[in-house]
Amino acid sequence: MEESTYKKILLIAIDTLCVNHLGCYGYDVPRNPTTPFIDSLAEKGAIFRKHYAADVPTPSSFTSLFTGIRGIRHGIIGFKNKSNEFKCSTPLLAECFAEKGFKTGMVSNLLYPCPWLVRGFRDIYPPGLRFQGGTAEEVTDKAISLLEEYRSHDFFLFVHYWDPHCPYFERSKEEYRRLFKAEDYKNAVPDMKYVWENEFVRLFYVRKHEKIGDPIDPAENLALYDANIRYVDDNIKRLYEYLEDKGLVDETLIIVTSDHGEAFGEYGFWDHWTCYRNISQLPLIIVGYDIPHVEIETYTQNIDVMPTILELAGIDVPKGLDGRSMVPLLKGEVEVFREEVVVNSDATVVQRMMVKDDYAIVHTLTRPVWDHLKEWELFNLAKDPSQVNDISESEVDLAKEMRIQLGDWLSENLKGRPDPLWLSVYRGGWMWRGLLSLLTQEELKKAYEKYPELKRIQEEKIVYYRV
Repeated sequence: MEESTYKKILLIAIDTLCVNHLGCYGYDVPRNPTTPFIDSLAEKGAIFRKHYAADVPTPSSFTSLFTGIRGIRHGIIGFKNKSNEFKCSTPLLAECFAEKGFKTGMVSNLLYPCPWLVRGFRDIYPPGLRFQGGTAEEVTDKAISLLEEYRSHDFFLFVHYWDPHCPYFERSKEEYRRLFKAEDYKNAVPDMKYVWENEFVRLFYVRKHEKIGDPIDPAENLALYDANIRYVDDNIKRLYEYLEDKGLVDETLIIVTSDHGEAFGEYGFWDHWTCYRNISQLPLIIVGYDIPHVEIETYTQNIDVMPTILELAGIDVPKGLDGRSMVPLLKGEVEVFREEVVVNSDATVVQRMMVKDDYAIVHTLTRPVWDHLKEWELFNLAKDPSQVNDISESEVDLAKEMRIQLGDWLSENLKGRPDPLWLSVYRGGWMWRGLLSLLTQEELKKAYEKYPELKRIQEEKIVYYRV
């Protein structure tokens, strides 16, 4: 790889895109491919095989992506954070480009939950004019119109697709539903025993899906989810073809990634309410004229994306970031980048996970109704990538060692500051008011009796989940 300075940068984020559902990451369940175009990009450039978010879900993940800083420092852990809790003394990614005279555009509705992320963007278009709104076609059309304006200039354009996010059926298009049939997934559906065995988990699962119009059968949801991914893939292809038609492909650095994945019943969870691997491991593909086709097998995190893009654009990386440039990996100068990755999550459960040497230690700080979870769990990701078999009791020494390592990591990174994840415990995970609203008064009373913590959580007045 030669020294290069890209002056045209296209950052594409596909919300809720699970790394397990891309062909280039080994997905072969349905008869038709989910991501034929993204797979072709992976064949041209660098694909990162062990790339993780520093924080999930959406607000915390994107804030870490655009700042290069972890949530335990920038203060955004979930949906319940307020703007004044965002603490960042370094410029955000778009600000770095704006300061150098780049045109900066955002095709995303992240400005609604995360107004701090608009810093540095000159042109902001929120598809659907609401959070999680718009379609892939609308996003692509607006991105192309901005590229038409930008193409003679240096630019940084962020393009954000929402289509894989639930409600899967409401977002789906009939022509894509025809490509993916539920019968293709009968041997691939997760074990739903933790959903069906717990009265309240079962109620939440069934009523949430009924309320938003999604099927109860996980096979049907998997088919719809894949149909929506393919819809996005075709639109990214259309965006790329515009660059080809205008002769911009060789000049443009293209990054494809996500903010988090999705669950379909594994370990009693659906949606994206944990920090287990199916939620926190992300796709990352980087394509440029001089970036070789390499498969990166070492651990990386989304906080490393900002400094990487800036170095490839010839812009100084701000000091004080938690992330660092991955350019040495692209050049083949190093093989090991991170010894471990650590992920924070605030949703129905509040968790922290450290992954090292294909083992994951998970600390669940609060878990109200998911009472099959233990406070500390250990998983062998090589044998159990879905994390449904806790081995902490059979691997006592390893579990103890990794708990100590996670404690040391936390002490080193907090540097005496309070751990904001405990604020999430106090506030209650961001999804609870939406879920509790699905219960009858009698069921709610019963839930309070069995799980007293839910009553305190229910007193929170802010609602972030549409049911």
